[in-house]
Amino acid sequence: METICDRILVETKYLGANVSCIQTERGSVLVDSPFLPEDAREWKELIRMSTGTDAEFLINTDHHFDHVLGNCFLTERIICHSTAARGIKFLRDKNQLKQMIESTFADLLPGIEAEVDALAIPSPFITFDKSITIDMGDVTIGIEYVGGHSPGTVLTYVPECKTVFTGDNVEGQFPYFGQSRFYEWKKVLQRMMDLDIAVVVPGHGEVAGKEMVNRYLLFFEGLEKEVKGFDAAGMRMEQMAQESEVLHFFSSNVKMEDGFVPSWAETQYGLAAKQILSGQD
Repeated sequence: METICDRILVETKYLGANVSCIQTERGSVLVDSPFLPEDAREWKELIRMSTGTDAEFLINTDHHFDHVLGNCFLTERIICHSTAARGIKFLRDKNQLKQMIESTFADLLPGIEAEVDALAIPSPFITFDKSITIDMGDVTIGIEYVGGHSPGTVLTYVPECKTVFTGDNVEGQFPYFGQSRFYEWKKVLQRMMDLDIAVVVPGHGEVAGKEMVNRYLLFFEGLEKEVKGFDAAGMRMEQMAQESEVLHFFSSNVKMEDGFVPSWAETQYGLAAKQILSGQD
């Protein structure tokens, strides 16, 4: 666990999304939750040991299962975008939820299926469409809808610590493009470069500085250039991932030890290529 600005705790070791705790004079505010029940229970105890309190609020940066399934173990005072709230409601269909887990972590489901079936997925406490600011006394937390990675992705900013929680708009790995808008996402990264930030807490990967946003932007620019070049050369869509150099931009495109299927990054590349060539914002 890493401590930032003497008040922000970040845990990057859990399978799934990074999770954080912002300590304030009015209580702790969490950002995302571990999706494995055992990790969520452990995270709750770590928060209690570190802060002496339970969570006052929990911000979900999007509705994807690896960010929200541990909510019920932490608090029902959940804050998210209104679109993400509809996505969280969809996760109550346990058959669909288990299919999602299985498609991402191929060998994981049998060991957690009973707990997934028993999960109570709470409805968000506060939703918003554009932005919301939480005054926690000594800390102001700004939450803004930005989209990009998903239809309900938000950016969370703590100006007192010059820290931004990007959600999955910035990661340390090849991104998931299944519900994204490529050009909207690229604009979010460009906008983040203009923010006064010193610390970047990504959706996945290690905590870093502003250079992490710039690196992700370079990845997007390289991906766009490569796909357009392949298309101009007459290459078929299904060939692009096999010929791609950008696919290897990250040191580990597919985390086999975490259960990702081998074709995962190639599939995401194809989804991104379709968005790039469609030209839709």
